[in-house]
Amino acid sequence: MPGTRLTERQQQVLDFICRYIGEHGFAPSYEEIRQAMGVVSLNAVYDMLAALERKGAIERVAGRSRAIVIRSDRDDEPPMRPCETIAIIGSGSAASPMAAFLRPRGLVAVDTEFFQLGGRSCFAAIAPDDTMRDAGIAAGDVLVVEHSERADDGAIVVCFVGDRMIVRRLAIQGDSSAELRASRRTIAPLPYDPATVRIVGIVRGIMRKL
Repeated sequence: MPGTRLTERQQQVLDFICRYIGEHGFAPSYEEIRQAMGVVSLNAVYDMLAALERKGAIERVAGRSRAIVIRSDRDDEPPMRPCETIAIIGSGSAASPMAAFLRPRGLVAVDTEFFQLGGRSCFAAIAPDDTMRDAGIAAGDVLVVEHSERADDGAIVVCFVGDRMIVRRLAIQGDSSAELRASRRTIAPLPYDPATVRIVGIVRGIMRKL
């Protein structure tokens, strides 16, 4: 039951997870826990984490990488939030958008509660320019993007036009036409033609270095 005293070994595992989160901002992988604890198999890690969860020391989110949350009853110590590691897409094109996912630029940890991913398939993209600055997106921003090939009117989308990745707001005009608009009025809108433009996702959040 929650609150049951931890064994010495369980406390060691919990201490390692806390230190790792403090240093990296997200939880360790099961393999990193295995190596840190000096155990042979991942099954042993599963058992350790299951025991910590039964005793109310942690919470895990099924099906998500690194989603371990430290629980705390202390008023001055808020619980750790769950994070998920997602890929930052690389180069692609309208003809071959999947290439961007097969050659990622790197990984980034995302707070799944703050961005409210809700189990949706997501990736990250680097904003290529300032064309959406008036919408709050600057060049170099890390965008948290829900994977989708369709979007509703007004959605900010990541898409490929030729071999360029762009970020624009989708404006649907009637039943048969749409265009991609920058937030800066000096930039002309692009006609949205599914034959030459491929939407790969809808922007759900922004992360920025200061």
